[in-house]
Amino acid sequence: MKTTTIAKKYIAHGFSPIPLIDGEKRPSIRNWQQYGIEPMGLQEAEELFQNTGSIGLVMGFDGIQCLDIDAKHFKGDEYETFCKRLEEEAPDIKSKMIIQTTRSGGYHWIFKCNDIAGNQKLARNIDGEVTFETRGKGGQIVTYPSKGYKILGKITNVQRISPTERDVIFRVARTMDEMQKEVVVESKRIGDQQTKDHTPWGEFRANHTALDIIQRYGWKVVGESSKYIYLLRPGSTDSKTSGAIFKDTELFWPWTTSTDFEAEMPYDGFQCFTLLEHGGDFDKAIKDIRTQGYGKRYELTAPNDFNIDLDDEEVQEEMGQLLAKLRVDSTIEISQPPKALEICFGQKSYIIGSLGNFSMVQGKAKSRKSFFLSALTASAITDQMVCDHLRGYMDGRKVIYIDTEQGEFHAAKAKKRIHEMAHLQGNINYDHFEYLQLRSLDTNALRLAAVDYLFRTEENIGYMVIDGIADIASKGVNDEEEATMIASKLLKWTADYNCHITVVLHENKHDRNAKGHLGQYLVQKSETVLSAKKSENNKDITEIVPEYTRNIEPPSVEMTIGGFDLVEFAEVEVDEFYNRTRVWTDEDQKRIVTKIVGKSKGDAAAFIRDTEDCKKKDADKLLALLEDNGTIHWEGKRPKFVALGNNDKSIDL
Repeated sequence: MKTTTIAKKYIAHGFSPIPLIDGEKRPSIRNWQQYGIEPMGLQEAEELFQNTGSIGLVMGFDGIQCLDIDAKHFKGDEYETFCKRLEEEAPDIKSKMIIQTTRSGGYHWIFKCNDIAGNQKLARNIDGEVTFETRGKGGQIVTYPSKGYKILGKITNVQRISPTERDVIFRVARTMDEMQKEVVVESKRIGDQQTKDHTPWGEFRANHTALDIIQRYGWKVVGESSKYIYLLRPGSTDSKTSGAIFKDTELFWPWTTSTDFEAEMPYDGFQCFTLLEHGGDFDKAIKDIRTQGYGKRYELTAPNDFNIDLDDEEVQEEMGQLLAKLRVDSTIEISQPPKALEICFGQKSYIIGSLGNFSMVQGKAKSRKSFFLSALTASAITDQMVCDHLRGYMDGRKVIYIDTEQGEFHAAKAKKRIHEMAHLQGNINYDHFEYLQLRSLDTNALRLAAVDYLFRTEENIGYMVIDGIADIASKGVNDEEEATMIASKLLKWTADYNCHITVVLHENKHDRNAKGHLGQYLVQKSETVLSAKKSENNKDITEIVPEYTRNIEPPSVEMTIGGFDLVEFAEVEVDEFYNRTRVWTDEDQKRIVTKIVGKSKGDAAAFIRDTEDCKKKDADKLLALLEDNGTIHWEGKRPKFVALGNNDKSIDL
């Protein structure tokens, strides 16, 4: 049967085929992603498929997705094990799949689901090679009649499954990950001399496992294997499991998206306690456990934990000399640190970053953070005004862009975009600008080491972007110790090399706070924090909003993407009411309180920001005011009691 005939049959049965280069997985046409929205017409197919024997299917159209199982990286019976685990979890799901064998001996499990996922890597073997991954929106797979591909059954029988069923497949696939031990945090036990930890949270972990904590909040044990203890969330009616405890590390790994936990992230006992008892507020959690007696040994012996023997006279002398250098001398005039980046409107200019400090850009996924970073980088490269409003002051010093998220194609495209913004030739490598794509490195720890190596070996670094900082955190964004270490690294690099660093971090899914403990620490230590968010009125516009700064606060700006992926900025016109310090009347408080009932602290703050047209610091001040005056009494993460205004009436939530 001719390839054109088969392609037309695919179209007739609700698929979107594209021609591939024979013997390869690459499409033979440009702009093939357009067919993820609507398939090509039959006449167009007649023309495009004439000279090829290979067909690809565009994922995403009409919910078409695929679980791609790369069996050539298996060490044994992994496929059989996966099928058995899935059968135990959901006996009927496999029968709803269209299964295709691939040229390399792998499998494509093809299905439809109205909730379209992206392309995700779900599991790796012990050598780090990907064994299970998804193909969704923006992806494509090779299919029959391409050489070496065979459909087991009829592809016309493809079924539509629910998002819950799809998540079950992905979750079981994740249990096949042999690299999980490197992803999760090592459990520190007080009895282990090699991992002794006398911090308050370290001692708390030694006495409270994640399982201990979450069972207090209604999580139930529903099964067990040699590696995992399976759990079901409180109130679940549509799933058999919602998460698991790793027996070897005692860490909790939730995969449900229906709780306050971040799905697919590891949590130890203290992290569970912080989230469930204190709404994720690390400082309050520490204060709480200190009152319980944790951390007393740490307060007495902290220096020795870092191998500093203050009983040694030589050490004492060295410490004295060190502190003498660090004392602030009132007789010496201290000048402002030299500016590194600024944004200008008319005759006014606002410092975004100065040398010797770091800043942060946060935002949801796909909020166009990288476009804004491209413009900042371009201004640093040229030391001239870029996009009419951004100016850098590197004076020829080296600029380095660290990209941890994008593959080779998109990284190269981004570098070219920066060249165009800086009015440099796109096909030339410049000595004073480097763009490094680190996604291919195996571990987050290796990426951190790579950044450290650059500072040690590259001469005269003036500006660096780390786009995304979470990908150099080997223990994840919720490990407070590593968060402290990374913040300290940024402070040390910027101080030692008199440079400026801009880091990028995603926001939480359900609020507008930077992710995890890492986000909390970076906000505290940053010179400037800017958030990028899609405009509610126009999705083509991204708003760049200053959240915190140690300098004169710049205005919010609107960023649009113009021709050739270049960006344009405009100052947001705001009224006097928005600019002034907010004053919250009793009536304001009554109105707002009734609308935040049952919300988490993060959701409440985000709601106030969005509905009251105020900044994050104003929303935080209002929540603090409500708590201080007794309007809201917080227990854990959610308000349990509300007193409205100054009257005596109250509501038990």
